[in-house]
Amino acid sequence: MSKAIYLGKQALQNHPKPVDGSFLSMDGDRFYRIANYQEMTPFFMSLVSPSDHWLFIASNGGLTAGRVNAESSLFPYYTDDKITDGAEYTCAKTIIRVLGGDQLLLWEPVSEDGKGFYSIESNLYKNTHGNRLRFEEINHDLKLRFAYEWSFSDRFGILRQAWIENLDDAERSIELLDGIQNILPAGVGSALQNGRSTLVDAYKKSELLKNGLAVYSLSARIIDRAEPSYKEQSTQRDQQTICKAFKKKIKANLPLRQIYLYCKFSL
Repeated sequence: MSKAIYLGKQALQNHPKPVDGSFLSMDGDRFYRIANYQEMTPFFMSLVSPSDHWLFIASNGGLTAGRVNAESSLFPYYTDDKITDGAEYTCAKTIIRVLGGDQLLLWEPVSEDGKGFYSIESNLYKNTHGNRLRFEEINHDLKLRFAYEWSFSDRFGILRQAWIENLDDAERSIELLDGIQNILPAGVGSALQNGRSTLVDAYKKSELLKNGLAVYSLSARIIDRAEPSYKEQSTQRDQQTICKAFKKKIKANLPLRQIYLYCKFSL
C-alpha cells in the first residue's frame, strides 16, 4: 500500500480517476462531456463564432482570443504550446474563501494551483455546434460547484459566464474573487508582443472608471532607448479593450444557485 503524500500537514488527494465521455442535454443545448478531463494531457480547442470573433483555448484554461486576426487580440497571440504552458497567468481566475466553522478554507477551482487539496470532480463540456465551452468543478469536501463558460454574443462579443452553487442543505458564507488575467492593452500587435513582451508588461496601465469599466492602455510608446516617449490613444479610435466587472469581489451567504458573474468584452 502506497503512503500518502503531504504538503505541510495537508495530505494530497492525487488518486487517478477514469476519464469518460458522453453526450447529454443541458440548458437547452446538446453537449459532449469529458468527465475527469484533468487526468488527460492538456489538449487544444477552438470555438466557432457567428461573426469575426475567434477563441482558442487549452483544456487547462490557457487561452487567446480576439477579433478578425492576431493584430486585434484580447490576450497574447502565441503558439499552442505557449498558450498551454501559460494557463496560470493568461486565463480566467477564480479564488474562493469559504467560512467553515472557525476555519477559513481557500479553494481555487479549475486551476493547477488548487489541485490535490480536495476531493474534486471535474467535467469539460462543449456543445455540438462548437460555440460554447464550459469548465466545471465539483468540490465534494466543501459541497460547492463552480463552473464557467466561454461563448460569443452579438451584443458583447466574447462572453464569459460563471456560476457557483451550494450543494449543501445549510446556508454557506463565502468570499469570491473572479476575473481575467493578462488582457492586452490597445496598440499591441502580435509582433510587438512576441518580440518585446517584457517591455509591453513594463508599459501596461489599467484604470478602473467610476462606471465600473476597466480600461487597458500603454503608458508610453514602446521603444528600447533611454529617451522620453508619450502615447495617448482614445478608446474609440483604437478599439480599446473594455471589460465590465473585470474583477468582482463578493461576500455572500450562499443558498442554492445564488451568484452569477459575467465578464463582457467589447472589441
